[in-house]
Amino acid sequence: MRSMTGYGTAEGKVGKGRLFVEIKSVNHRFSEFNIKIPPRMGVLESHVRRRLQPIFQRGKVDVFFKEKEPLFGGVTVSVDTELARTYHKLIGKLRRDLGLKVDGDFLAVVGLDRILRVEEHEGSYEKLWGQVEGLLRRATQNVISMQAKEGAHLMRDQEKRLSVIRGYIKKIRSQSARVLDQHFERVRRKVSGGSEGGAIDEQRLQQEVAFLGGRQDIAEELTRLDSHVKQYGDLMRKKEPVGRKLDFLLQEMNREINTIGAKAADARISQMVVDCKSELERLKEQVQNVE
Repeated sequence: MRSMTGYGTAEGKVGKGRLFVEIKSVNHRFSEFNIKIPPRMGVLESHVRRRLQPIFQRGKVDVFFKEKEPLFGGVTVSVDTELARTYHKLIGKLRRDLGLKVDGDFLAVVGLDRILRVEEHEGSYEKLWGQVEGLLRRATQNVISMQAKEGAHLMRDQEKRLSVIRGYIKKIRSQSARVLDQHFERVRRKVSGGSEGGAIDEQRLQQEVAFLGGRQDIAEELTRLDSHVKQYGDLMRKKEPVGRKLDFLLQEMNREINTIGAKAADARISQMVVDCKSELERLKEQVQNVE
């Protein structure tokens, strides 16, 4: 069992520079990826998505790339000398034409940014995908490790809650049998006219018992609830995403426990149904963060 909450990073040499990779995942009803990489690396987005989709099948996953050092090497800075001479001549001519005697630094007027040329080295990011994928794999493993630790914690807690629910099922089944016996005895006395040795109308007794059994017998619901609890426990141990299946089972378990509460006309059973529903609600909250 894995949680959908996780965080992982990786940093290392790629090409001639260094790349930083960060992955964050949180719970989400479906699978959603938000990939933030530098525009010039956009060609790698589809590769990243294909690499991560089979791993994170549920949850919201944010991926962030940053070039700590340019992957194709540093920048080249050069001066456009011819353009600088042209500016110098034009500014000198302007001063003479206007009769300006102050001879200031023409660079202060022009600005260095007009004559400096800064060029970033370029290359194919596709060819660097193998190295990028290695960092992505490391970051992913860190996320999975965190998800697995939290998933193990969730699993231990859910196992305890399932054990409590099994206990409620056992108690409800036992109390239901006692309640049915008590009701049967009341029906028997009613049919016999209230006397211990009175004659019993067997046909009427059978009708009353059948009616009573149909309305208050919760054996089938308890059997189905017991089966759902067992399936839940089995699913938790599977090495695959089970969050949606667990969520579905919880819906079925809630349906059965609600029916039990409606059919069993007994205060003790009603209280145990409320307590059982409380445990199911806690399970549901936890399953929202299970992949």
